[in-house]
Amino acid sequence: MISGKGFGAECLMPPDQNEKHPQYTYRNDPGVPSFDDSKPLVIFDGHCVLCSSGVQWMMARDPDGEAVFAAIQEPVPRALYVHYGLDPDAFDTFMVLADGKPFLRWRGVCKAARLMPAPWKWLGALGRILPDFIGDRVYDFVQRNRIGWFGAHETCFAPDDATRGRFLTLS
Repeated sequence: MISGKGFGAECLMPPDQNEKHPQYTYRNDPGVPSFDDSKPLVIFDGHCVLCSSGVQWMMARDPDGEAVFAAIQEPVPRALYVHYGLDPDAFDTFMVLADGKPFLRWRGVCKAARLMPAPWKWLGALGRILPDFIGDRVYDFVQRNRIGWFGAHETCFAPDDATRGRFLTLS
């Protein structure tokens, strides 16, 4: 369970839930357009107020951060969801694609936090203490109710000129 990498992002992380997915398998999938995957990719629902507000919150607290963002309504995220056997139209999980591997549901939330500067990265590491079966239930409850609680935009969230560089562009 402990990786031996010392305190930080990965020390509390149990074995990867996606071990069935070797790294970067999407690179060989003709259905996934080529894109720059040198930085972690956070995929969110661009119509969801909670999701797009979360992206804005992350960018405000980490303006020079390492992550890039893309809405599920765009071609690359949709193709990645299909590649990993997920339904991009249902969008029942947010995804962080890091080091060529998908992190979903609770693991995705914790991975996104670990991409941020302290103290957020510490909270993401601490969140890995919570077993997935509990974290995923909390995640699923919020996911099912997010539109009812927070609403939805009629049009997909789009970055402004100041944040456009933090969003995925095709290579």
